[in-house]
Amino acid sequence: MSKTSFAFSAVSVSALLCACASQPEPAEALQPAAVRAAQQRGASELGCPAATAAVLSKETSPEPQGTGWYEYPHRAQFAVRVSGCGRNTTYSVACDNRNKSCVAGPMAVASAPPPDLADTLQPGAVKVAQQQGASELGCPAATAQVLRKETIQEPQGTGWYEPPHRAVYAMDLAGCGKRTTYLVACDDRKNACVAGAPRRSAPQGDARGTTDHRLVRGSTSRRHIIDVAGCSKRTSYLVACNGLKKTASCTAGSVQSPARD
Repeated sequence: MSKTSFAFSAVSVSALLCACASQPEPAEALQPAAVRAAQQRGASELGCPAATAAVLSKETSPEPQGTGWYEYPHRAQFAVRVSGCGRNTTYSVACDNRNKSCVAGPMAVASAPPPDLADTLQPGAVKVAQQQGASELGCPAATAQVLRKETIQEPQGTGWYEPPHRAVYAMDLAGCGKRTTYLVACDDRKNACVAGAPRRSAPQGDARGTTDHRLVRGSTSRRHIIDVAGCSKRTSYLVACNGLKKTASCTAGSVQSPARD
């Protein structure tokens, strides 16, 4: 290569690098078009020709690099809020510098996580406890309060994920100067909740009758370890239930001796 050819190549490369360095980012270059696309769609959908648009965020979309040659970015994404006539909306605008076009679409909304099963089944558990408490306390105005609740995780041993379908609750029932507490079990598959026999009943406000139920420390399919605390003492019971039927019953057996806090 001659000195003249080398000098010409060096100048060409320098000019190319300078041109790339001076070229604005797509997010900057395409912003006016993005605002215009969002404003036009917003004015139509809001029924407000005077609607104005404002960019909330913008980002240049990098191009995949796999050809051995640098692929300069030519696309950008914008979030644009359009306001007017007492209303507003937000659009996601995609722009392409090569196509010289921008498209405004609805802004994607992140989906909320699914509610915990114990929260979903709680209204049914409260209703069952209230009905049973009103009958046993002889007080139709008795009200139920959730002390503790927990979703029971199913054992996983089949190779397929077994989603939880059961939840347990400790419910405090109070009314007409009396109070009692129930352990309520709900099964989403059977669409049923069952309140077990009350653990303790005492005049309302009697400190000797208060109980702090601590739900399921460990459990298998129908056996639960329940912590019960009160009057400066604590003990644990292994509670076995025969299922959610009208004749369902639970039996509590001692796990450990009471100990002072």
